[in-house]
Order: sequence, then structure tokens, then C-alpha cells
Amino acid sequence: MNKFFIFTALTATVLLTGCDKIKPKDKVEKVDAVVSEWSCTNQDNLNNIQAALKKAYLKQIERSLRESEYQADYDVLDKINKGLKFSIKNVRTLDPAEGEQASKTQLSCESQLIVQFPKGLQKRAENAYVEQQKNCEECEYSNQTLGDYFADNEYSLTLEDDQLKGRFYYDITKTDKDGLVFNIPDQNAVIDGVVFMATKAVQYVAYLKENRLIEQNNEKAQQEYDAQSSAQTELAQKAMDIRKKELEAEKAKQVERLNQTWDKFSAEQKEQLQQDQSDWFEKRDVDCKVLSQKSVYDTPEKDRETYQKQADYWNETMHKQNQDMQYTKCFIQRTIERIVYLNNVN
Repeated sequence: MNKFFIFTALTATVLLTGCDKIKPKDKVEKVDAVVSEWSCTNQDNLNNIQAALKKAYLKQIERSLRESEYQADYDVLDKINKGLKFSIKNVRTLDPAEGEQASKTQLSCESQLIVQFPKGLQKRAENAYVEQQKNCEECEYSNQTLGDYFADNEYSLTLEDDQLKGRFYYDITKTDKDGLVFNIPDQNAVIDGVVFMATKAVQYVAYLKENRLIEQNNEKAQQEYDAQSSAQTELAQKAMDIRKKELEAEKAKQVERLNQTWDKFSAEQKEQLQQDQSDWFEKRDVDCKVLSQKSVYDTPEKDRETYQKQADYWNETMHKQNQDMQYTKCFIQRTIERIVYLNNVN
């Protein structure tokens, strides 16, 4: 007569962000399965454990999708569920810890759990993982692949060749009333990983649609920003051109005044002042060229001219134009000062 054991697993919460590590739940879930004999390696035992794991997966994936905000493709899910194969390999009965005697009521078993995916699932899940991370503000590693995610997890898993592999521990305990009890004392990271992958795969289209919508909104926002920026740049250019016209007119006026002041001198006075006037011309030009190179952003906001208050919208050409205008402004000021000086010469 067949005996029964209780299959106990601490499963992990499958987080749809794709950024958090797999962590065990507080709740213990139980699945009944048939055990054939007191052995870690008995094939009938392993077959029943694999069936129980598949049942645990189906329960977790249903809950994962039910609690998710993303729409799932249930045709894809049906193909996944029918195609998944669970295999327990490399089983080893663990020896008791040093100093302890072998238990007569408990076997501790170690193995490798391999989940074979239907063709195309791994690639679909990997693509979905990438899509989901594109606009994930909470994700720590934007360039992380799905394989990286599993490898870096607290319970490291290997994803390759359409298979997810990881360590799988279980105990078989003899009890007085329930017969043989089978349990997993830690957690089942492999099952959680499969649920994580399946969730991503069936929600792939939802991620694509969300990202496309975000891209469209970003593109629209960019177009609105560009239009506003262009209008502000046009306004800044008009303000700059008006001020340039004013400065050019003032420059011509002061040059004419300087010439008139110079013409008042006699030939003898002009000869005496000629070298000084030449030195002044050179100093004025050099000083103004140096001062005109000062960036508009080095001028406090309160000291900027009206046209300079639009500097955030200037292009490279406009920054160059501002330097030319600052040269003209310096030229005017120095010329006025020279006129005053010459008028006091006698």
C-alpha cells in the first residue's frame, strides 16, 4: 500500500519590477504527493516530486498574473504551461554534520532542479525583461540581462539553452501519524525563477505597448519643448538685434564726437598728443577685446541687460554676437572717457 508525504515549500514572492532579489515568503504552502520508499534517489519519488513542483508552479503563476497590473497573453501562457518540464538530477543523500549520528527518522537530500522551457520562451522572457527595464526608475542596473538577474540573485541560478538550473534541497522524515513527510526547509528559488520568467514572457506585449505609449508621450513633449524653445530663441534674437542697432548708432555718435573734439586742437597740440592718442587707441581695442570675452553667465542676473536675460535660449552664433556687442559697449564707454579727457587738456 502506498504511503503519503507532505510536500512543503517556502516560495518566493515574484515581483514584477524585475529589480528585487528573490526572497522567501512567510507563508508555507503544502502540496500532497505520493512517496514510494524511504530514499532520496527513488525514481518514483522523484517523478512525484516533479509533478508536485509543476503543481506549485501553476499555482504561483496564476497568482502572479492575477496580482499584476499588466495584461497577460493567455495563449502564450497555455503553451508555456504545457511545455514546461521539471527534472531532478544529480541527487545526493547528505551525510550528517560532523559529530552527529545518522538520523533514523530523517533523510536530507541535495539535488539539481532543471526546468526545460518550450522553444522560444527564454528569448521572449529576455526581451520582455529588457523592455520592462527601459522605463523602470527603481531598477538598479539598466543594462542587466535576465541571465545576470538570476546569476546575481541571492539564490544563484543558471539560465542557458532554454533551461533554468539551481540547487534543490529536500528532506524525507518518518512520522508516527502521517507516514513519510517530505519538505523543503529553505525555499525553492528555481520555481520562483520559472514563475518570474513566465510572467515576463506572457506580459511582453504589454511592456511593448507601455513603452511605445511612453515614447509617444515623450516625443510629443519633446516637440512641444522644441517649439517653445524655438519661439524663445527667436524672441532672444530680436531683442539682441534691437540692442545691437542701438549700440552701433551710439558708437557712430561717440566716434563723431571724438573726431570733433580732436579737430578743435591746433596742429601743434595734435602733434604733441599724437603718440598718446595712438597708445590710447591700442589700449582701448585690447582692453575691450579682453572684456568682451566674459561669459554672459559670469554677469549677475540683476546686472544683465534686457536682451541678456534670454541667454538660456542663445545658440553659438548668438553668444558670438553678444561678445561683439560687449566689445562695442566697451568701445563706447572708453570713447566717452577719452572725450572728457581731451576736453580737459590745455
